[in-house]
Amino acid sequence: MLIINEKWYLPFINWYVSTVHCHTPFGYSGISVMWYSIFVGLPLFGAFIIGVFSIPIGCKGLMHKQFPPKGMKVYKPTKILRGWRGNVKSIFFLLIPISLILFSVWGYFQATDLLQKVPNDFDYSVCENHPLY
Repeated sequence: MLIINEKWYLPFINWYVSTVHCHTPFGYSGISVMWYSIFVGLPLFGAFIIGVFSIPIGCKGLMHKQFPPKGMKVYKPTKILRGWRGNVKSIFFLLIPISLILFSVWGYFQATDLLQKVPNDFDYSVCENHPLY
């Protein structure tokens, strides 16, 4: 995995970031695709990946008013938290993906503001000299 990261992934990312103004993926500006993917796409992707596992656990914990919820597999002797402590832990499991979604909403407005501040004096000779263009 480290070899893939060092040999292919990081050089590609460095190349793309240095020539982002030359690209038009899906007909959009490469700069806008980069900002929106960083500030909106990555948090939404993280919210989806984490939410698939944590939202059902948090909802079941709130419904059963205990943590871990009834029927949840635990791998060691675990004290069951009931009452407000169980609710707090269940709410914590729900807040992780919700906070990532809120960060994505905030990131949308940040990316929009950053696109207004893009300088117009890019070096377009990089685009002409590269073999992929």
